Amino acid sequence: MADIIPKVFDENEDFRIFLVSDDECAEELQFQEILAATLGIVHLIPSAEIQESPESSQGFCDICMETKVTSEMFKLENCSDHSFCCDCIAQYAQSKIQDHIFPVTCPGLRCRATIEPASCKSLIPENVFEKWEGGLSESTLLDCEKFYCPYKDCSELLIYDQDQDIIECICPVCQRLLCASCGVPWHIGLDCDKFQKEEKNREDDLKVEELANNSKWMKCPHCKHLVQKADGCIHITCWCGSEFCYVCGETWSESHWSCQTVNDRI
Repeated sequence: MADIIPKVFDENEDFRIFLVSDDECAEELQFQEILAATLGIVHLIPSAEIQESPESSQGFCDICMETKVTSEMFKLENCSDHSFCCDCIAQYAQSKIQDHIFPVTCPGLRCRATIEPASCKSLIPENVFEKWEGGLSESTLLDCEKFYCPYKDCSELLIYDQDQDIIECICPVCQRLLCASCGVPWHIGLDCDKFQKEEKNREDDLKVEELANNSKWMKCPHCKHLVQKADGCIHITCWCGSEFCYVCGETWSESHWSCQTVNDRI
């Protein structure tokens, strides 16, 4: 039998390839398993990359022009056209609050979408958040319905209901009397129309007086009218007939010629 097998092998070389030892067969099967497992992993990797793509978890800020992860981006509830990061929105909102601009709107060009204070509460200091809410409440009132207490050491924000004929009132904070219509301390003995007219005249007088002081005009000691000297000497004759010195403003006498010398030195 031992002689027959070698003889068969010699006669048919092709048959030899089918005769493989057990060790070689086991090694071949192990290689195929490893290859199959490797191919399976290769197919899984692209799928995992698609699911975990970093592009799907990033956003672009229109202010700082940087790409940031989703957790760093701010969600604008009332606007879907613009995107900003939390840091930029926090700085933007604080600048608007500091400038008393309410409501705070989307930073996008010509975008009027409002930003709610609650959406930024975790991004800004507590005192800034409180100022935002207070300013937003204040801005909802019409300008003609609100005024501040005229006393400088109070300045409390007050609301004036124009439907009620209440003019004389007391500030609920400082307890002092004021005029709600004029927004000034109460003008005793004067109605609002007369007070406002006199107040305007008083303001005009103050402006003229300031101009006179800057221009070094003099008042006539008799009629108190202002006189502006264009040229000539210091001896002035007012339209009322009174004569006075333009340097010191006193009634004229010959001794006032010495004022000219003093004035020249100045």
